[in-house]
Amino acid sequence: SMKKFTFILLLILAFTEIADAQSFYSRRRDRTWMLSYGVGFSTYHGDLHDVFYDGMQSALGPSLGVGLRKKFGSQLSLRVDLNWYQIGGSDAENKQGFISGRLSNRDDTGDEDDRYIRNLNFRSRNLELSALAIFNLIPVDGSYTRRPVVNPYIMLGIGRSTNRPKTYLPGEEGNYTVNLWEYQTEEGAPVGSYPKSITVIPFGIGIRLKANQYIDILLEGGRRFTFTDYLDDVATYYPSKDEIIEWNGGVGSPSADVAVQIYDRSVEGGYTARQKGAIRGRENNDAYYIFSIKLEMYLPDNFLGELFSPSRRKPKFR
Repeated sequence: SMKKFTFILLLILAFTEIADAQSFYSRRRDRTWMLSYGVGFSTYHGDLHDVFYDGMQSALGPSLGVGLRKKFGSQLSLRVDLNWYQIGGSDAENKQGFISGRLSNRDDTGDEDDRYIRNLNFRSRNLELSALAIFNLIPVDGSYTRRPVVNPYIMLGIGRSTNRPKTYLPGEEGNYTVNLWEYQTEEGAPVGSYPKSITVIPFGIGIRLKANQYIDILLEGGRRFTFTDYLDDVATYYPSKDEIIEWNGGVGSPSADVAVQIYDRSVEGGYTARQKGAIRGRENNDAYYIFSIKLEMYLPDNFLGELFSPSRRKPKFR
């Protein structure tokens, strides 16, 4: 619970200065390499989920991350991150009610949210590799041991992420076996041009809390701006059923049979099939968010040398 978490955090901070004894000389030296790892959650913003309207809860997925940071001054450092994250969305689970026109399947005659009629869904598990500039709001001069107990920071960078949205066949809820990038489900990106990896611009904020001499606790959150509307396989207009069959291998093709079942899921809810040219999605780029709690360790500056030093492989006895 939040109370337990807060208690543990305060307990750690109460023992901020308790650390292994070191010589006066080693305390004066700075450590400019930091290793971080942690867990968190991710969510997405796009045609199937609007974080400003639907909130965060309905599309949450887990995330894991590891990073290596190099300090270049009192406030600036560079961090390379590797994140695994899950995003998803489901029209059937969205909050219903009045909307302002931002959402993809709005009735053009009014402001009624009718995404439940569209009934599309996806889940995506991806890997993201990024390089981030980290800017501390409070300068850290001299040794790392003199850093403040609390230090907010800003993150901005560039990265690449895989893009692997999946869905399930009708009647197989939760069994995500259909690779959406293998099918053309609407007018727009054909299978050959589907973005299987994407460029992302991470931007976010964080707070660094000093736990002890060598370890910080990081609380951070960031939005990933993307240059694609296909995180969720929803972007443009419905084609005709004949076009779906033609684009996915022709009559009798197993791919065409699957595509017919997943391109228009209105019929699963008892609604009439969507007509060619009906709006399936809005052509606005998708985005996703990652929020995490991490531990960051200050490494000795010679840690790479120590790691690969031949002396480490020698036996400790003769």
